[in-house]
Amino acid sequence: MGSKLGGVRESGSTQNSIEIESLAKFAVDEHNKKENAVLEFAKVVKAKEQTVAGTLHHLTLEVIDAGTKKIYEAKVWVKSWENFKELQEFKHTGDA
Repeated sequence: MGSKLGGVRESGSTQNSIEIESLAKFAVDEHNKKENAVLEFAKVVKAKEQTVAGTLHHLTLEVIDAGTKKIYEAKVWVKSWENFKELQEFKHTGDA
């Protein structure tokens, strides 16, 4: 049973956990570079993915901002065959 294009689904977490964690760290690093911020990655709270031209990973992250744990939503677009990875969105959604 194939996944339909554009449908958001839960990530297959066990086999992808290392990949998901590296995408999460990438998202935090990219945000820090763009915004001159110093957020520290803590953990992935939730991960979903969407099939587009590649995969759009929807990540809910816990980060540490000046000692305070906060929750952010990040979207990372990956096209593995092109070695392409881009942070699409990174926004604060609440405190942990």
